[in-house]
Amino acid sequence: MRVSKRVLSYRISEESILLINTLTGALDVVSPDIYHELSKLDTSGHLTIDDFTRERLKRRGYIFDSIENEAQWIQRIKDAHTKTAKRLTFVVCPTYKCNLRCTYCFEGDLTNDSRNSMGIEDVEMIFSAIDKLSDEYKERRRTIELFGGEPLLPANKKIIGLLFKEAQKRSIPVSIVTNGVFVTDYADILERYNDIVGSVQVTIDGPRDIHDLRRKSGSGKGSFDKIRTAIDRLLELRIKVHARTNVDVQNIGHLHELLSFFTAKGWVDSPQFVCNLAPVEDHGCTRAYEFYMPQNLLVAKFYEEFKEHPEMAKVFQLNLFRTLRHINSVLSKSRPVLPLLHYCEANNFEHVVFGPDGYVYACTESMGDRKKAVGEFRPQLKLYEDAVKMWGGRNVFRMKKCRECDIALLCGGGCAYSALVVNGDINEPVCNNARETIFAYLDYIQAELVDKASA
Repeated sequence: MRVSKRVLSYRISEESILLINTLTGALDVVSPDIYHELSKLDTSGHLTIDDFTRERLKRRGYIFDSIENEAQWIQRIKDAHTKTAKRLTFVVCPTYKCNLRCTYCFEGDLTNDSRNSMGIEDVEMIFSAIDKLSDEYKERRRTIELFGGEPLLPANKKIIGLLFKEAQKRSIPVSIVTNGVFVTDYADILERYNDIVGSVQVTIDGPRDIHDLRRKSGSGKGSFDKIRTAIDRLLELRIKVHARTNVDVQNIGHLHELLSFFTAKGWVDSPQFVCNLAPVEDHGCTRAYEFYMPQNLLVAKFYEEFKEHPEMAKVFQLNLFRTLRHINSVLSKSRPVLPLLHYCEANNFEHVVFGPDGYVYACTESMGDRKKAVGEFRPQLKLYEDAVKMWGGRNVFRMKKCRECDIALLCGGGCAYSALVVNGDINEPVCNNARETIFAYLDYIQAELVDKASA
């Protein structure tokens, strides 16, 4: 008999320890005595507990009769993942160019390359590739996402209009990730194709003075007023607005001011408006950005603010913190949630990114680095089989460091791009404070956990 390595423990009090089974999704509060018995099982080989408790622990996946029994359970999880309906998001990046020079932008000098823009002829080639992949993955739900650079630059308008036209023919919804500066210039297209516009993500990083320090043009002009006008216009068109606030040391203390602005504008009362807080990422682990703040410290600070200002928790969502998003789903659902085998869509071939350089990527952060491409679409789609397998086959059971980690099924093995950049090996994960982030979250919801586990 053995204890699963995929059990996370969290001490609630001197008398109670919460067990989170990351494989099965089970939550249970146990006494320190039972926890002690479980802790020594692998060395002692037996449990000195009553039969009822033993059977319950076995039924809920905390203990197994053998390694083979647990392996069978894991295989069922893998099979369930295979059968689960997946998305297929076609990310179209019409240009790497951008009109802003945001202080934390991961694309860097790529946004200055004037050669990196698509032509009209590329649209036909992209949709030829989309049609081919749609036939191959018929069971998947298709979406298109416009990305950049800045996809809504004025020079791209003809291309964007054609992309919407072709998407509408195929009934594929389109979402847009934009800095928002030129949204009003595209209002006619958004209105014409309103039936297929899924959402528009616009970044707003704080009240005007803070936002304009971070998100400004090459000449130094701030973008706050343009963003405000853009969101107003999108809501007038009844388009779903996903406001995004990238948070770090510089602006984390200004979230309450930002909420006051949202409230004064009436945006928080609109069913079309949501705001997601997002960490400023450092996937290269360089710590070169002066205001970088590790995710666990961000999360601890958020919850400190949320306790003081409960209204903030109702507006600001943390869905872009991937690890938190999954553990929250595990803890909040009435029935078990499938474990997280992959960190993001790049590792399940759910993202197909078309770059303006003619290459296909699995990850938006790898765009422009042709060594990390998974194919090309000019003049026709050609995928690199080994690269697709490398990205698409990455999961926690393939990575030695993750196989017996108690939080691997909550974090999905971390960012694949980060693993490549930092370690030179996609299967050598970068953990990046995942454990500390999870425990910061558990500290915040401790009382809620006791209630759930005792129910």
